[in-house]
Amino acid sequence: MSFTFKQFHIADSRCAMKVGTDGVLLGAWADVSQAHHVLDIGCGSGLISLMAAQRQPEAHVTAIELDASAALDARENVARSPFSDRIEVVEADVVKWAADSAQRGRFDCVISNPPYYEEDLLPPSQLRAQARHTAGGGLTFAALLRSVRLLLHDDHEYSSPTSRPSTFSVILPSQAQPRFCALAAIHGLNLTRRTDIVTRLSKPCKRVLLEFSPTARPLTHSVLTLLGDGSSRSAEYQALCEDFYL
Repeated sequence: MSFTFKQFHIADSRCAMKVGTDGVLLGAWADVSQAHHVLDIGCGSGLISLMAAQRQPEAHVTAIELDASAALDARENVARSPFSDRIEVVEADVVKWAADSAQRGRFDCVISNPPYYEEDLLPPSQLRAQARHTAGGGLTFAALLRSVRLLLHDDHEYSSPTSRPSTFSVILPSQAQPRFCALAAIHGLNLTRRTDIVTRLSKPCKRVLLEFSPTARPLTHSVLTLLGDGSSRSAEYQALCEDFYL
């Protein structure tokens, strides 16, 4: 399949995790303002990396992906984009990569649309299980958070008090949020921003966008409704993604 956005095109035929609403929401919502070094963990076909590069023209984006086929999709999508000189696709296991001292503290912004299904019943495709499940070869929440903490700048490392605070942004099912936040706190990451995603106002929250930082700050909380009247996008959803959707 392929998807055309306003400034780039995504082909994801080799990628187990296809382009979807979760990735678009996270790519549009994550705070990349004033970021210089952005890391996209589990980049898949490169969607979020390309969105980050479009939104922050001064950022260098590193897109890390374990699966060779998905990394190939990402490289080709980046090469065709206007941002190819600012995005590097790395085929690697982020846990091992984060253990390399040369990578530690490199990034002021980390973003991930991670594997988040925790049940034991896995899909038959090993690559799909790896992309979507924390078990069966997928990246566990604990391993992800350990890696993020190693790779993310400590805020005191910035030379200027006006520099952006370092942040880690993620999208998860709402039921996974309490455990993920508890694990994040253990790894020194404080929840600073949360947006609950609902299809319609009357529907329960099924996804949540979360932002963490090494520095504790007051939590901001909001709700984003995806659909307005009928099946059309709500005004707030349209505004969030207006730079990307045709």
